[in-house]
Amino acid sequence: MERTAARVLITGASRGIGRAAAIELARRGYDLVLAGRDLAALDGTRREAAHFGVDAQALAIDVCDDASVRDGVACALASGPVDVLVNNAGVFQQRLFLAQDPAWRQRELDVNYFGAQRVTAALLPAMIARGSGTILNVSSLVGAIPCPSVANYCASKAALNAWSHALRGEVERHGVRVVVFLPSHTDTENARRLTRFDGVPALPVDYTARQLVRALERRPRQYAASPVFRAFLRLAAVFPRWAEGQMRASTEFSLADEPIA
Repeated sequence: MERTAARVLITGASRGIGRAAAIELARRGYDLVLAGRDLAALDGTRREAAHFGVDAQALAIDVCDDASVRDGVACALASGPVDVLVNNAGVFQQRLFLAQDPAWRQRELDVNYFGAQRVTAALLPAMIARGSGTILNVSSLVGAIPCPSVANYCASKAALNAWSHALRGEVERHGVRVVVFLPSHTDTENARRLTRFDGVPALPVDYTARQLVRALERRPRQYAASPVFRAFLRLAAVFPRWAEGQMRASTEFSLADEPIA
């Protein structure tokens, strides 16, 4: 297989969308740096990547820890340039706002938003120095169209969206591109365990991973993971009250018995 020169650092690569995306990238010949808190879990992804001839580098990086991010990115760069950063690490909880532990609300923000900022801040200077690079931030459809029962998660992803679009204006002149990828409800182990959205089909994780790689290769400003949800985003821009009603309908039964506090 002809190999590309691109080297991709992907956070949250031990499971879910991150793992599936890493395997899809390996299938297409990308070099990989796999980042996550658990090296043993990352080793599973690393072994799967090896089936496609990719000897991936695995690094223990906690995106909530400044020193861990700094040291991990330095280690990745010591082995060669990183052409692409995929900020995929994320956490999620479906609870009514008043029923959610404030500590968990802080964690959602720290991982989903500030975590992406930490890794980007550590890696971006090297991209600017080379005059090229791509940053793909994995957001969510609910970061663009908020949904009841995941209000804080929506906020963390909306913040990621706004920051990404603003950052693009700062770094494009240096040859660095910023892409916002919007997956919708995806059939991962955590999603099956933690979430319920009535009438909303869960996308197969391998499909979402292929869409992520397509976004990476096409490098649009923003890319939703399915044509149905791309159409939904366009309609929501014109009919926001209708879209809000659709999102409410998807959760009104799933949390009907959830205690308020």
